[in-house]
Amino acid sequence: MDNTPYFYRTILNHLKEGIYFVDANRVITFWNEGAEKITGYLESDVLHKPCHWNLLSHSDADGVKLCQGKCPVARTLVDGIVREEALFIQHKEGYRVPVEARILPMRNMNRQIVGAVQIFSDLTPSSEHGKKMKALATLAYFDLVTGLPNRRYIENRIGVMLTEFKKNLSPFGLLLINVIGFKTLNDKYGPQVGDQVLRSVARNIAAGVGPDDIVSRWDGTRFLVISPNTKKTLLLLLAEKLRVITLRAANMEGSEDVTLKVSMSGTINRLDDTLVSLQLRLANLIQQSESRDGALALDED
Repeated sequence: MDNTPYFYRTILNHLKEGIYFVDANRVITFWNEGAEKITGYLESDVLHKPCHWNLLSHSDADGVKLCQGKCPVARTLVDGIVREEALFIQHKEGYRVPVEARILPMRNMNRQIVGAVQIFSDLTPSSEHGKKMKALATLAYFDLVTGLPNRRYIENRIGVMLTEFKKNLSPFGLLLINVIGFKTLNDKYGPQVGDQVLRSVARNIAAGVGPDDIVSRWDGTRFLVISPNTKKTLLLLLAEKLRVITLRAANMEGSEDVTLKVSMSGTINRLDDTLVSLQLRLANLIQQSESRDGALALDED
C-alpha cells in the first residue's frame, strides 16, 4: 500500500504555516492544521468548497476584497507566476488577520497548470514576524493591538464614502463606541490586561456587525463602526446589539472589582456633511451618552 499521500499530509500538518491547495476551479482540496489555527476554520468547514465563495474574505491593506477580480490565486492559475503578497484574511470569529502569502502553481506531467497552493504566515504582533507586522501597520493603516483598521484608514474611507454619497445618495451610519473605566483597569492590572480587553472588545464588535460594515479602532478605548446603506431603524438595532456585545466583552477579560461601562453615539450622514462635521457631531453625542450613564445618543436629524 502506498503511504506517500499520508506521509506528505503528516509533514504539512506539522508546519506552523497555513497551507491549502485548490484545483483549477479554485475548489479547496487540502487544508492543513496550520491553516485551521490561523483562520479558525476547520478542514470540514472549507474542504471541497470554492475559495471564491469568499469564506476568508481576502483583502488588501485598504480593505478592498480580492476574491473577485484581484485574487492572487486566480491570477497564478492563469499565468503560472509565483506571487508573494501581504494581505488580510477574515478569521472565523470575524476579525482580520494580517498574513504574508506565497502562491505557487501546481502542474501535471505535461506542465499544465492544474491547481495552486497558498502558503501563509500569521503576521500578528505575537508571532515571530512582529517586525514585519509593525512595518505593515505603518503602511497599511493597521492597529497593532486590536487587529483593526486604524483612524487614519477610517478617515480616508469616510472621505471616499462622502464623495460617493453625493453621486448615489445612499446614506451610511456611524456608531462610536467608548469603553469607560478603562484607565482604572489599566492602572491596577497593567497594560497587558488592558490590551487583552481591547482585543476582546475589537474581536466581538467585528464578529457582531454585518458583512459590509467596517469596524476600526478610532483612538484609545473608542471604536468606530461604519454601516453602509442604512437607515435610522437599522442603525438603532445594530447599536443596541453592539452595546450588549461590547459590555460583555469588556468585562469578560477584566476583574470582578473593576467594572467597565460602555457609551455609544450614532449618526447618519447628511448631504452637507464633511469629515469634520461628522467628527464633531459624534463627539458631542458621545458626551451626551456618557452623561446619561452610557445610554445611546443618536442624532435625531
